[in-house]
Amino acid sequence: MRDMQDDDTKSPAPPPAAAAAARRAAGQAAPDASALRDRFAKLAQADTPEAATDAAAAAADDEVTRIRALIDEMRPTFRRDGGDIELVRVEGAKVIVHLSGACAGCMLAGQTLYGVQKRITDILGRPFRVIPDIRH
Repeated sequence: MRDMQDDDTKSPAPPPAAAAAARRAAGQAAPDASALRDRFAKLAQADTPEAATDAAAAAADDEVTRIRALIDEMRPTFRRDGGDIELVRVEGAKVIVHLSGACAGCMLAGQTLYGVQKRITDILGRPFRVIPDIRH
């Protein structure tokens, strides 16, 4: 019963002036108000929509770079079979590629694109869809 009463009867925090006086008596310096304001401003700025947009754009650019590198890694296999693959663009979770040479008319192009899709999804850790770009 006494334990429950202890929780209810805790004394409130000392007023700021009393806390500052106690710090001075203990030989501690008061916190620097300008440093606290700067820190608060940085935290508030990090939560702005512009900061979130910049971070999302940087992440998207990083994904495009990684997708381009993965396709470049696979390109020798396509060229060995008489074809080629080229990254056209990335739109969210859609990766649009252009197949040329023997790959353009191949009946196994769907399976090949599935293999590319699986590799990109495995490496980047989120689902992507690889779609052929039809150029006339």
